[in-house]
Amino acid sequence: MKELLQPALLRSNLRRRLRLNDTRGHSRFVNLTKWTLPSIALFLLFLIAIWPQLEAVFERVRFHVPRIDLAEARNLRIVEPRYAGIDRENRPYVLTANAASQTRPADDHIALDSPKADLTTKAGDWVEFSGRDGTYQTQPQLLDVYGDVALYQDRGNEFHTESAHIDLANGTAEGHQAVTGRGPFGQVTAEGFAMYNRGQVLIFTGKTDLILTPRTDSK
Repeated sequence: MKELLQPALLRSNLRRRLRLNDTRGHSRFVNLTKWTLPSIALFLLFLIAIWPQLEAVFERVRFHVPRIDLAEARNLRIVEPRYAGIDRENRPYVLTANAASQTRPADDHIALDSPKADLTTKAGDWVEFSGRDGTYQTQPQLLDVYGDVALYQDRGNEFHTESAHIDLANGTAEGHQAVTGRGPFGQVTAEGFAMYNRGQVLIFTGKTDLILTPRTDSK
């Protein structure tokens, strides 16, 4: 008899526990609802009250999408490009500019704003070209500079002209417009120039006037 009553008691206890758990879960839900719903209502009322101020803030921070010119979008433009390479004798050079643009991707001609080319010899001597505008051909390593062209040497010489053609691969340059120069050697004016061996040799072409500064031997 005792063995028959034991399963019945277990079932009765299980039903009692389930009813108790249901009652507790319902009580938690009721208590949570009592706090949650009023809080949501208060938040909505607060949001409605301050909505005019929020609209003013959203109006001030509204983003305007800029209009894009499709013609400009087709042009590849790079700001402050820097290209480092070596010539045919493994001598380094560096080409920089304020900006570079390529209007035709299939073309290797790159337009440069304020280009500057620094060439260094194996002995550590350097020469620098700069100009207002320029064009660089990547494959043959040819640079053309135009407008306020300046040539500086580390030995203190400087020369100015309006255009120059620079062969970075061979370390040579030439110009066919009036050139003026000065330095420790003196002053020079000419109708053109040619540079070889990265500035180790400079030849002035056309009508040339040269004023040499006498060398003073220090005692």
